[in-house]
Parts: sequence; structure tokens; C-alpha cells
Amino acid sequence: MFPRTACGVTGLDRAVIGAVVIASVCVIAKPALGQGPAPGQESAPKTEVAPFHHGLHAAPSAAPTAYEDATPPLFENLGRHGWKVTTRTPEAQAFFDQGLRLAYGFNHGEARRAFRQAQRLDPSCAMCFWGEAFVLGPNINVPMDPAANAPALAALRQAEALAGNATDKEQALIAALAKRYAADPSAERAALDKAWADALGEVAKRFPDDIELAVLHAEAMMDTQPWDYWEDGGRRAKGHAQEIVAELERAMTQNPEHPGAIHLYIHAVEASDRPERAQPGADRLAALIPGAGHIVHMPSHIYYRVGRYLDALEANKAAVAADESYIATVGPTGPYPLAYYPHNVHFLLATAQLAGDSKTALEAAAKLQRIVTADAANAVPMVQPDMAAPYWANAMFGTPDTVLSLPAPDNAPTYVKAMRHYARGAALVSKGRTDEVQAEISAIESLASAEDLAKAAAAGIPGPEVLTIAREVLTGRMAMARGDPGAAIPAFERAAVLQESLAYMEPPYWYYPVRQSLGAALLMTGRLDEAEQAFQAALKRAPNSGWALFGLMEVAKARGDTAGRQEAEALLTKVWIGDRSVLDLKRF
Repeated sequence: MFPRTACGVTGLDRAVIGAVVIASVCVIAKPALGQGPAPGQESAPKTEVAPFHHGLHAAPSAAPTAYEDATPPLFENLGRHGWKVTTRTPEAQAFFDQGLRLAYGFNHGEARRAFRQAQRLDPSCAMCFWGEAFVLGPNINVPMDPAANAPALAALRQAEALAGNATDKEQALIAALAKRYAADPSAERAALDKAWADALGEVAKRFPDDIELAVLHAEAMMDTQPWDYWEDGGRRAKGHAQEIVAELERAMTQNPEHPGAIHLYIHAVEASDRPERAQPGADRLAALIPGAGHIVHMPSHIYYRVGRYLDALEANKAAVAADESYIATVGPTGPYPLAYYPHNVHFLLATAQLAGDSKTALEAAAKLQRIVTADAANAVPMVQPDMAAPYWANAMFGTPDTVLSLPAPDNAPTYVKAMRHYARGAALVSKGRTDEVQAEISAIESLASAEDLAKAAAAGIPGPEVLTIAREVLTGRMAMARGDPGAAIPAFERAAVLQESLAYMEPPYWYYPVRQSLGAALLMTGRLDEAEQAFQAALKRAPNSGWALFGLMEVAKARGDTAGRQEAEALLTKVWIGDRSVLDLKRF
């Protein structure tokens, strides 16, 4: 437990709310039943998002904060992975290894602190300065802050000055890292990233037995095309993706418990058409660095894609617990408390929704409302879905009166305001007050031209499309509530097509497959074959979704297909852990 102030904000909440943005942050499993959507029913989506890191920066500022300058602890819960470097003291080696593990866990700010402590313990350790310079660069989630250029160069220059104490391999690594930075902070980053990846590739070829180099080379290649590894619906590798996958698979063959290789491999293949190939590594990953919340969370990216929602649920519960312990103990600033921790809470909420765990979903929603501020969401668009998610959870599991009592968030981004109107519309449908739903639809429509929505779209958040989906879903649900499912069908169809055009993201930008709503409307009009196809299409987007399985169960029931109903019900029993009373076609 964390100390609670008189205003009801815990010490943990305060650490997150006060975070300063200094260092910021597939064959899809076959449907459980049937053959998936009919030809042409589901449009080919974009495979991945544009980099969603706008507003965050990957490195601390030139003037370190009190947190950055403080002596870090030597954590006991970060596993044992290490990489032997030239140093005079085992203590410096221990902090170097800690920095490396934290870098693999995308906690670059904490990694920098570890490398700086290693420098204090052994000022002659060239690789300890190399490590600091390395984590000051960009990564697949966030770009490099120009303000980090000077400290990165300073650390690099010190590594170069000490290179005479280093091995040939270490000298080659230091020379390669020099390709990543330029004296001019406005130098073209893409060219520098490519030069670093190319140089690191040459080092990896010179020392093929060191798989650490293979992993670092794979990450460097990923940094040249972040979140952009696949095309043609995940079927065709893009850019360096094939080489990235091969490099990481080679590393995992030699060391199946390499946490960096497994983490990066999950990112490399999760949007492909064969995400299940990452399951063996995902099953091992959390135990390798159990104190790093992001590492503990990462298996859920694959579990979510293949329909292992209960496993994803447990992974994110553990990740959130690890994050909260770390934040309460260390009080970090920057991207970890601002973005990575809320992302894990959001993912917990999203997996709970698909597993029917209303209690966990609503608890996670309440937590997100405490830890994600409007200021953060306005500054960092990638945080806006985290701030909006509580409205989706309440729309799905909350009582209508609770939803209608949710206050309008002060100074919230347009994206978030619109999702409040959506949740209100869904609540009004549930209460049978359909005449009032149109006002919420109109309110969403009036927000569509807001300037900040366009800004978020430029940062990779598809706000205009999500608002349109929200309007169409409410239009369909309003028609369903009025007893006219036939009128709901075109609205749900338009929403589903638009949803399927969105780029890959986890959790998805819209919180459930709209094809299940379409399936419900088709079923209620007696179009059973089309309803089955729609529910199968929903299962393609969310394998083993209890909502879609219930829909298939109802289709089989309407057909008098006892065996089909029993099969769907057996699958539903395995994946759904919540109250089945919420599984009402009118709520779809």
C-alpha cells in the first residue's frame, strides 16, 4: 500500500501525476469456429501505425534532474543477464549489467542512472560511458530529444578517450556508436540511425559468436523503421524486417533466455500474420527480468493477438504491480511513469474486457482516471487512448447511471471528450432513452473538426476515424434499442469497415471488433449465415473473444444446431471468467 493524502491521491499517484516529460516515452489464430469472414467482408487494414511517440523524447535533458543524478540502487529483481566488459571492479560490472537489462526493458532513464553509477565506481571503464551514450539515443517507441545530443556526445567522447583500455570488440562498438551522433543536433536523424545500424552490423559480422551484438544490431535496424516492419496485411516483410527476424531468431537459438532478443522479437512479429511464433519466448520472458514492468507486460502483446486473454490478464496484473513497486521506491520522472505504466494499466483493462472480468476492467479504469492527466494527454497524444479507455470500460460493464454521472474532464483532449459522449450515448441506449442518444452523436460530430484532433492524427492517433466509428456504433445501437436491427446493419457495417482500415496497435484503437455488433443485428433479423460470418470475422480480429463466441452460440441455437451450440459454449466456458448476464445481443 502507498500513503494516501487527505485529497485521496496516493504517493504512487502523485509520482505519476507529477512526472515531467524529460525522458519520454501474424497468422492470426484461426477462429475457434467456422472459416472467418466471407470474401470482401473485411477490408485489408494497414499493418502498423506510424511511430506513435510524438510528444515524448528518448533521452534526458542536458541538465540532469535530481532523480537522474541520485545514486541508484542495485536492484535484486532484474534477473541475471549480463555482458562482460572491461572494468576494474565487479561492482561496476554489476551496474553495467543492470543498465543493459533496463535498456532491454525500455526503461532508458533508469538504465542511464545505472551506467553513470558504473562510471563512478570505475572511471576507467570505457563501456560504462558507451552504455550511457547508447541509451541517450532513439528507440522504437520514442525519438531522440535534440537536448540529449550534448550529453550523448560527452559520454561518447569519454568512451573514445578510454578506448585504449578496452578490447578490440569494445573499441569497434565505440567506433560504431560514433556513427549515431553528430555535433550538430539538427543533423538528419534517419541518416545517423542508418549509419549506426550499418556500422553495428559490421561489428556483428566480425564477432559472430557474440549474440549480444546480434541483438543490438537487430534493435538498431528496428530503429530505422520503428513500428513499420510489415505490409500486405502482415504477410510480407518490409525494409529490414526479414533480417531483423533472422538475427533475433539466431540469438534466441543460441540463448533461448536472452531477454532483449525475446522482447524485440515480440515487437518484430506481433503485427505479422504469424504472431504465434513468438509464444515460446513470451512464455519465458517475464521470469527473466521480473522487476521490469514493461518486460513482464510484453508477453501480453502476443497473448492478446492469439486469444490467450487470461494469460494476458495475469501478465498485466503482474506488470502493473512491478511498475507500482518501482515507482513508489524510486520516484522516477519521464516516460516510464508517464506512458509505459499507464499503457500497462490500459492493457490490463483491455484484456479484462475480452475475458469478461468486469471487476478488473472497472478497477483499471478507475486507476487510469487517477494517473493519466489531461496535461499529459494534451502534451503526448499517444497517452490519449489511455485516458479514453475508462469510458469504454464503463460503457461495457458500468451501470448506466454511473456512466451518466461521470464528469466532463477538465481541459481534456477532444479525443477523450468525444469518448465520454460515446459512453453517455451507450448508457442512454441501455436505459431506453433513445431520443436522447442523438444529442450525444451530434456532440461527437461537432468535435470532429477540432484542431487538437488533427494534431493527434499527425502523431499517429486516428482520432477522426475513431470518432466516426463511435458515431456509427451509437447509431446502430440506437436502432437496435428501438427494435429496428435492420436499420442498425448499415451503421455497424460502416463502422466495421472503418475499424478494419486502422493501423495495428495494441490495445486496438477501438475497444472491440464491431463485426460482433453487426453479427448481433444480422442474427436479430434472421440472417443467420451472414451473422455467423460476422462473428467469425470478429474472432479473426479478437481470437477467442467471449462476445463473439456467445454470438456463435446464439446462431447455433437459432438454427437448432445442438452440437454447434455446445461446441461454442464449451469454448466460451474456457475463456470467459465474468458474469454471463452481460452477454446480451442488445449490448453488442
